[in-house]
Amino acid sequence: MNTDEVLRLKKSLEKATQEARLSSTLELLQRLKENVKPTKELLRKTEIGLLVSKQKSHKNADIARLAKEIIAKWKKEIGNEGRSSAVESNGYSDRVVNSKISPKSLSRSSTPKASIDSNSRPAVPSNDSDIIRGENAQYSISSPTTPIPDTPSSDREGDRNIITDNISGPFVGDSRRDRCIELLYNAMAFDSSNDSKTILERAIKIEKTVLDQFGGKQEKEYRDKLRSLILNLKDKKNPELRASVVSGELPVTKFCTMSKEDMASEEKKARDRAIRQIKLFESRGAGPSLAETDAFRCGKCGNRKCTYYQMQTRSADEPMTTFVTCTICNNRWK
Repeated sequence: MNTDEVLRLKKSLEKATQEARLSSTLELLQRLKENVKPTKELLRKTEIGLLVSKQKSHKNADIARLAKEIIAKWKKEIGNEGRSSAVESNGYSDRVVNSKISPKSLSRSSTPKASIDSNSRPAVPSNDSDIIRGENAQYSISSPTTPIPDTPSSDREGDRNIITDNISGPFVGDSRRDRCIELLYNAMAFDSSNDSKTILERAIKIEKTVLDQFGGKQEKEYRDKLRSLILNLKDKKNPELRASVVSGELPVTKFCTMSKEDMASEEKKARDRAIRQIKLFESRGAGPSLAETDAFRCGKCGNRKCTYYQMQTRSADEPMTTFVTCTICNNRWK
């Protein structure tokens, strides 16, 4: 299946998910699983991986399961592609392509790596092939001796980080800020299929934006805000947040001003709304007794046997809110 065909399928899948057509979504995902032979170039051009990854947290269990199978299958095939063409085309070794490098093996390598110690940073070779300039310093994404692939090829999710991607600092020339950038990178990269350069650029921009919010001072507010962002980014139950930040769909400036409630997954937001609704119904306390009426029709079972009461939940000049409960199916609405 070529790029144009994948883009057409992507457009159809987006429309099906927006309109909540479950059967069509399942059919399109199945076609992607059976007919798409993934390559790094194809995934980069179409960004189909981001769309499929969002479906891993779909409320429909079949759609979520199929999306997870597709992502796992594509990661495995891309990994096999990397192994078969390592020496001939890219010069990657099997050890690097498989992304299964242990910290001990990295420490024995002559290639510079990102240090976990915030007080020390390895020197950056001056002849690196892929240099990106930071605010005050240079940082390296790859080195001449052990090139790193643009996308992770490990079959297991959760084992990609700044060490396995072989990224070395310093990034901005400040040990504490560099450490925060490393933590942001790890939070976004551990299950991502995006290239290292993009993720690192996002991490640096997020840290810089938060620093500017607090007047360039690395005080408690700066640390607390970054801690909140990192914890929400690394939440395994919230892949949509990570994907939207890395892809740029959610701008960094907006992301850095979001509260923890704004960053919560759709599943958690729905759960919180349900809890608030229940508490609102239960907070009636010693209010007026329930009155029976047939003036309302239940939207769930269609019966008119209901009870209701009224509460002042808004400002005094606003009308009271009517809370209705169906006596047949216990459905509640207002």
